[in-house]
Amino acid sequence: MFRGNRLNYIVRITLDQLLLLICFTAAAYFINGNLTNIFSDPLLIIMVCSMVIWYSGARIFLLYGEITIFSFSQEMTVFLRQLATHLLLLIFILFIFFQDFNQYRSLILLYHAFLFVTIPFEKYFYRVVVAFIRKQYKYEKEILMVGSGSLAANFYRSDILNNNLRYNLVGVIDDHEHHTFNGKYLGRIDDLEDVLNRIDIDEVFLALPNDEIEKIDAVIDVCEKHSKRISVIQDFSRLGSGSLKVTNYAGFPVVGIRYFPLDDAENRFFKRIFDILFSITFLVLIYSWLAPIIAIAIKLNSKGPILFKQERWGLNNRKIICYKFRTMYLSNNEDNGRFEQAKRNDRRVTAVGRFLRKTSLDELPQFINVLLGSMSVVGPRPHPIPLSLESKDIIQNYMLRHLVKPGITGWAQVNGSRGETLHADDMRKRVNFDLWYIENWSFWLDCQIIFQTIVNMLKGDENAY
Repeated sequence: MFRGNRLNYIVRITLDQLLLLICFTAAAYFINGNLTNIFSDPLLIIMVCSMVIWYSGARIFLLYGEITIFSFSQEMTVFLRQLATHLLLLIFILFIFFQDFNQYRSLILLYHAFLFVTIPFEKYFYRVVVAFIRKQYKYEKEILMVGSGSLAANFYRSDILNNNLRYNLVGVIDDHEHHTFNGKYLGRIDDLEDVLNRIDIDEVFLALPNDEIEKIDAVIDVCEKHSKRISVIQDFSRLGSGSLKVTNYAGFPVVGIRYFPLDDAENRFFKRIFDILFSITFLVLIYSWLAPIIAIAIKLNSKGPILFKQERWGLNNRKIICYKFRTMYLSNNEDNGRFEQAKRNDRRVTAVGRFLRKTSLDELPQFINVLLGSMSVVGPRPHPIPLSLESKDIIQNYMLRHLVKPGITGWAQVNGSRGETLHADDMRKRVNFDLWYIENWSFWLDCQIIFQTIVNMLKGDENAY
């Protein structure tokens, strides 16, 4: 992280943590009428939990992203997600670990009301101050673009230049004039030295095709002669839609394609903590009494075991044992080694099984998988191995689904992509949903999927049979 960015990061974290402390103290004063107990054990523990949750959530939601790239409205969208998640997690912790939860309910709500009002002002004021400082002390860089093809044009149209406090495009140099740059064309590449002599430039952005080696070398020579910094713009879109990660191996820059949010160890850690807390809560509060009722219904309706176990592919294509409530008659549960997808009005499904499938209650034992670590609450659904073997050779990027843990529910399911896959396009659509989830994972997205899953369970899903 660059020194300036690190200072910006530390200042914003410090301001947020100070506001958390001030707002919590103010809320405690309004509720209790005094501050004598503000540092007592319960309140102090709640305050510390709040600060830790806020910092962790801000890291996951990228609340402290570079303000020269993200607009204020984008920052506020992230802030609202962060605030809602902070409130839900704090309530969850109080409910689980504090017996007198009702005593602190008003405090928590007032505390978040104060945060809702004060933090947007803090963040807007910070932007104003940063913009003023950069303007006064010439923090804005005057840049020159070399190259005017589609890559340069796309970069110019991006928010990085159009909505940025950091860069000012002085002009464009290329052997072919391009009308995209609103009259900022300054001449051919041979004119570069003359332009650098006439205009004060801080940095040169090089956007030439890789095969124009001679031009690239000539531009670098001229820029270094004039002590100008050079940044190279590259187009890696053909390598995949995922984010890129640049690392250094033995002095060689290496670009990793399809770098996903859950490749980050910190994100995986917080997702795992959520999985453990959520699954324990569900198993204790709901599964403990609902499972016996379902088990009795299954035994009364048909002969056979209560649970159905099946091998499926999990993280990194490792085989896992997936648990479900049995929904089919015993002789038809792939006992003979054959696999056949469940169909609408399938005669193999029992009466109780039809209800369990319709409401997705047959998936509940998979919370045991989540607790054991082979699955997550949210993720791409694990398919039966025969279906995966059939799909991996005909569906592009199918196997990328296994770069994360499979889930009890997923983005594909809440978007209606579930049930039998009659055609390759059905599976392709499902895989596209799964890949979008993997590329755009966030804690807030997981919460959204869980909420939508509960809604679908209550009203019944027409594609669940």
